[in-house]
Amino acid sequence: MFDLPLPARLATVTTFGYAVGCLNAGYYLVRARAGADLREVHSRNAGATNAGRVLGRGAFVEVLVLDALKGSLAALVGVWLAGYEGAACGALAAIAGHIWPAQLAFRGGKGIATAIGAFLIVEPLTTLTTVAFALALFAVTRRWSASGLLAVLLGPAFLLVFARPLRAELAITLAVILVLAAHRSDIAEWRARPSS
Repeated sequence: MFDLPLPARLATVTTFGYAVGCLNAGYYLVRARAGADLREVHSRNAGATNAGRVLGRGAFVEVLVLDALKGSLAALVGVWLAGYEGAACGALAAIAGHIWPAQLAFRGGKGIATAIGAFLIVEPLTTLTTVAFALALFAVTRRWSASGLLAVLLGPAFLLVFARPLRAELAITLAVILVLAAHRSDIAEWRARPSS
């Protein structure tokens, strides 16, 4: 495997990352325990928040951890096979797989937990700062999705603060674009709400 040229190793990492990302913990957990399709109940999102609505707070934590772990796994395999570039490719592919899983008709979750797990490997300091900011926002707003999304949006700015290289800025920016794409309906809904 290590005798392969870098493009072939990156393609392998990307394929692996996408496949791992497609393993949607929330969907399978709710299907197994409640016999329901998570994509058809409550918010119709196959992620941790919606799984928690169906199965309770414990399931929210389980899905959050599992979604983060698969992101970390994809990035770790990427590091092993192709260094920093491999980690970034694995991370982005896992996020894409979580949001658009092929076996679930490309209807998955929103990608925040998977992005956190993946980028804890790729850019740990920036990711920990982003998570801390999201938790602080959540403590004030009590809205996990909005807090997480706003913190993710600030990820590229945190990279500038820590003077990370251009390749890190590119990787984080691409991850932000993927997460924004997954949240486009939420963003439209928030914008449509009348201001108080």
